[in-house]
Amino acid sequence: MGSISTTFSTLPSGVKVQPAPFRIDVSDSDLSQFRSLIQQAIIPPEQFYNKHANPATGKFGITRDWLIHARDYWLNTYDWRAQESFINSFPQFKQTVVGPTSGQTFDLHFAALFSLREDAIPVIFMHGWPGSFLEFVPMLDILRSRYTPETLPYHIIVPSIPDYGYSTRPNDSALEELTTEFAAEAMNELMLSLGFGSTGYVAQGGDVGYALARAMANNHPACKASHLNMFMFTPEQFAACKEEPLTEREERLMSGTNAWIKQGSAYAYEHGTRPATIALTLGTNPVAMLAWMGEKFIEWSDNLHNNPLSLEKILDGVSLYWFSGCFPRTMWSYRSLVPEIGATAVVQESESVQKPFGYSAFPVEIGTLPKTWGKKLFGERLAYYKEHEVGGHFAALQEPENFLDDMEGFLAFIAPKVGLAGLGKSA
Repeated sequence: MGSISTTFSTLPSGVKVQPAPFRIDVSDSDLSQFRSLIQQAIIPPEQFYNKHANPATGKFGITRDWLIHARDYWLNTYDWRAQESFINSFPQFKQTVVGPTSGQTFDLHFAALFSLREDAIPVIFMHGWPGSFLEFVPMLDILRSRYTPETLPYHIIVPSIPDYGYSTRPNDSALEELTTEFAAEAMNELMLSLGFGSTGYVAQGGDVGYALARAMANNHPACKASHLNMFMFTPEQFAACKEEPLTEREERLMSGTNAWIKQGSAYAYEHGTRPATIALTLGTNPVAMLAWMGEKFIEWSDNLHNNPLSLEKILDGVSLYWFSGCFPRTMWSYRSLVPEIGATAVVQESESVQKPFGYSAFPVEIGTLPKTWGKKLFGERLAYYKEHEVGGHFAALQEPENFLDDMEGFLAFIAPKVGLAGLGKSA
């Protein structure tokens, strides 16, 4: 089962609200039902489309052969208990916060590595769909091998973003629909509850996490800077940039975004316009959920450089969605995106907010920010930009070393400029 980790679990001295220790503990009966459903799943017979599909390129979707192989591996080789034990080797907590604007209560789950250093920089890392906080577990593993609680330069906070994973709202069927602004407010409240309101913090995000990080920077003073590995243009931003020539490399970056808009965004329309239907459909069987989510895990990996996401990691992610029951709740994040995919952004940029941000450009990304256009739009606010030769949409999961190096480089550069360097030494 694994025990609750105590290393890196000492809370900062300024914590406002004590979070409760948490561990993932799927019951034997739930695990037995899970395996039974996988075994009983009916996979339709071979036909033209599922035989000639190529999920790596987006052609037709998932293949029948891949789904059969993945199902068999899930049943005969995959070990959830081993993954559960590994996850639980990192400190995890639950914290209840109330959004001041929304008035909604959030029971937020997060993993963390807390530093004993007084000058540690607080950083929150936020995932998206079909991801989870598991995307950052490889990074957490590197950090705890590289540092001790006495030497770690950061407080690392990795939440399940609102309504994802084990982050829930009590009686959510009776609540109003969640918005990006309300979810970002909840993430900010989490950081304030941990005592980082007086020091300030940095927000990092990709996918839905990108929108949350930008909203936090736009709307909440405690968020001093942000770092992104995904970006979506507003119509106004695109109009301002489209005549600006891009380099050959930047053109290749944008080709992935254009391909996603034209041929890879059908799932998002379904999420955004028919969230009840797709959730009720996929909730019938884990294999159905695997087909839907697995397609994106495969397609958005860095297949261009023969660096696909492993089946093990795909099954980790889908298993977590199944056991936490979060899939229906996660659909909120697409409601603001649809039906204007390619014509709007999840979050509107505030021209009055001049906070700096950094960007990591991984070559296989469905929404990217070319440096040329970034400098045109944001000038010196785009304070840090790093290009990579490999890596896809799940950068922290596939390229944790490069991802972490970017973050450490960004934090070292930005901290003195926003008042985060040596932040606790004079307290």
